[in-house]
Parts: sequence; structure tokens; C-alpha cells
Amino acid sequence: MRTESPKGSPMESKPQGKFTFECEDITPALRDSSSAGRNQVWKNWYDKLISQLGNSEYRFFNYGYLGQEKIELDPAEQDKRNFIELYQRTLGDTDLTGKDVLDVSSGLGGGALWISRRHRPASLVAMDLSTEAVNLCNEWYSDQRNLRFVVGDSESLPFPDSSFDVIYNVESAHCYGNFGAFLEEAQRVLRPDGVFCWSDFQSRSEMADIKSQFMDSGFTTVSFQDITEGVIRSLEFVRNGISEGTLDSNLFIWGGDTDSIQDVIEEFGDWRSYHCCQISMDSSARSSR
Repeated sequence: MRTESPKGSPMESKPQGKFTFECEDITPALRDSSSAGRNQVWKNWYDKLISQLGNSEYRFFNYGYLGQEKIELDPAEQDKRNFIELYQRTLGDTDLTGKDVLDVSSGLGGGALWISRRHRPASLVAMDLSTEAVNLCNEWYSDQRNLRFVVGDSESLPFPDSSFDVIYNVESAHCYGNFGAFLEEAQRVLRPDGVFCWSDFQSRSEMADIKSQFMDSGFTTVSFQDITEGVIRSLEFVRNGISEGTLDSNLFIWGGDTDSIQDVIEEFGDWRSYHCCQISMDSSARSSR
């Protein structure tokens, strides 16, 4: 997830419960960078942010999602419900049992850990551009036998062709310098009839372009759904919980800054939307490319 200030630019420093993030505003660097340079700017920024986590229990980089029907969770997972539900909503009905799965831009690994336990893939490779994040995750989750974390670039995936049955990508692609290159790489490492699950936010006009890119790249769209309302419910849940003292602000990127959460909510109402999809590419389409 890209963390933003009220004006929509990456945040500077904010109080974060028991710890403080101190990260520079990288908006000028992003604006002046090439596609490849943009990715490096984000990598440096996230490495710096993650290096400051210390002993915090923060494990998710997303806005979350709350559906009308709650999924069943263990008691220890309840305080992370909205973040976990976004992963489940992204996967939809995709069967991961016994499959080889790739998480692109896995962040702090909270989603990958839950999926590796609940959906029981044969293997789950969680990849992130941030070396700091990968090192922490390999330390935190070393007991989960079907899960491992590696450093890699979404636009040049470090895997052989046809390596995975399922790829998922949650709230990350808006940071990529070249979304088309990412789609090409996802196709390359997917096995025939594999499934690609995706969720993210963008402006409403850009979201229409993204859907066209999926179709033009040879993917068959199983579903492309607007889940903005559920994301707003999640943000409101966090805002209200922090304000009322029923949620631990140390679990959230905003800390106690509920004004910034409200700004994000209002941006969704005015011009931004959040979508998810599950898409596939059949064998005949792959062989014709």
C-alpha cells in the first residue's frame, strides 16, 4: 500500500503509537523519475520506513475491506479482520489448496502468512522489492513450512516460465513504474490455465484503462468488481476504533492520526475507486502470443 498524506503525497513523519515513522516526502523524486527510477525511489522509501518498525506488531500494508458477510476467523485474527478480508476478497473463489502460489509485493507478510495457513497451498513464495521487509518476514515466519520470502522486482520476476498456479497482487500495483511489464511477467510465470488475482485503487478514469490493459494483454477476466464501499467501511472502522480507543493504533500505519484516515475516505468518495478481479489466461491464448 502506498501511504499518503492528506494531499495525496507519500507521508513525511507521523506519530505511530509506540514508535514513529520518519520518512521524507518523495513526491518530487517520483515526479522526476523514469519508470525504473520510480521503482527504486519506492524501494528506498519502504526500506527506510520498515527499518523503523522495531518491535511493533504492524504486519499489513493495506486499507482493508469489510464485507456484508463476515468470514470465519480465529480469535487471534479478529483485530486484523479488515486486512485479512481484503486478501480473501481479492482471491474470491480461487482454490489454492495444493497449488504453487506467488504473492507479488508481499509487504510485511501478514496476508501471506494467513493465506499459507488458511488456504494450504503446497508452496507460497512471497516476493517484495524491499530487502528490509523480506529479511524481517523470513525471521518472523520461519516456522511456516510452506511459506518463504524473496527479494524481487514485479516488472522482472525472478522465476522461470510457468512456475505458479496462482498469482495474487494486493494494493501495490499503483506504485509500479510499468504496469504493462508487470502483466507480461505475470503471464510468463503463470502455468497454463493459471489464475491471477488482483486488487488496487486508482482514479476512476485510470481504473477503466487498467481493465482494458487486462483484456488487451490476453487475460480472460473472470470478474472485475468495484469494492470501494467495503474499503470505505474498513477505513471508517479503523478511524472510529482509534478515536474510541477500542483499537490499538500501533497496528495501523496512521497511528493515532484519524484526520489522515478521513482524508483518504473523502478521496474515495470524490474521485478514486477500488477494484478487484480474478483473471486467467487459457492455453490457446498463451500459445498464440
